[in-house]
Amino acid sequence: MRARFRGHGEIEFEKAPLGDIADGDVRLRVDVCALCGSDKRLLHSGSPVVPGHEIGGTVVGGALPEGTRGIVYIPVFCGACVRCVAGRTNQCLHLSELIGWQRDGGFAEHVDVPARCVLPVPDDIPLSVAVLGLDTVGTAAHALRLALRTQDTVDRALVVGAGPLGLGVVAVAQAMGVAVDAFDPNPARLATATALGARPAGDLSAENQYDMVVEVSGADAARETAQRVVRPGGTVVALGESNEPYTMPATPRWRRTDCYTVRSFYFPVDEVDANWDLLRGVGAALRDLIVKPLTLPELPEAFARFVAGDHVKPCIVSTDAHLTEVTR
Repeated sequence: MRARFRGHGEIEFEKAPLGDIADGDVRLRVDVCALCGSDKRLLHSGSPVVPGHEIGGTVVGGALPEGTRGIVYIPVFCGACVRCVAGRTNQCLHLSELIGWQRDGGFAEHVDVPARCVLPVPDDIPLSVAVLGLDTVGTAAHALRLALRTQDTVDRALVVGAGPLGLGVVAVAQAMGVAVDAFDPNPARLATATALGARPAGDLSAENQYDMVVEVSGADAARETAQRVVRPGGTVVALGESNEPYTMPATPRWRRTDCYTVRSFYFPVDEVDANWDLLRGVGAALRDLIVKPLTLPELPEAFARFVAGDHVKPCIVSTDAHLTEVTR
């Protein structure tokens, strides 16, 4: 069974036979596939492929040993260009496909992906934690690593937007030794950020408050806030996605100051081992605070509750009885 997004919020399920596995591919039984805020765009627009890009599963055939547990690296990188050879696979010069966007993803019982896109999970990390190593922790960690290169010290950072990725930033920043304030207009999400150790932000109307601001919502108001409260010489990390252009203010203050703007897409494979270490420290607590397990037939409900803000991070999990590590 697999889900198809028909547009305007309509999700249909269909049965499809499993064909042959292409050379170099791996077939995974999808044990967990997390919902992402970006999936809402496909829910609205529809998709020619099966969505779902935060995938954890078990190899059942193809180019890797059966039984291998893995999470799926979204960019289908070439593995041969100068960026890939250097380990910077998120910067692949020939990137044309993302799993769940241009080829079938994980809102299904099985998915076929290139073997090079399967990241084997260490034995001591359950899949329910490992899947957070993709967008939630992996993307957050890479962005923070880039941003910290721009600053000698960071007294305190501000995270604007406490959705799943913003909460990942909160958890990872503290693991990296950076104190964090958080802002979100949703009181429940802000409370989750404070439960992870963030301090609620105070009045954000004044300028020059933070050495680093991580903007995670993509909203125009959030971008304006980030550019207002960052100190001269500070760093704005633009992680939020939006269909609107990213603009900088045409104000005297902005024209007369130094400022770094960091845009990050995804993490490279040469950071995977460091991300496992982060997950060992923060992953279980993050999972227990934000993840809501649901099954594939409950996907429409999962999206409805996700859009409404009732669930922070719904995850579609297999109904196989032995997958206790996924459902906890």
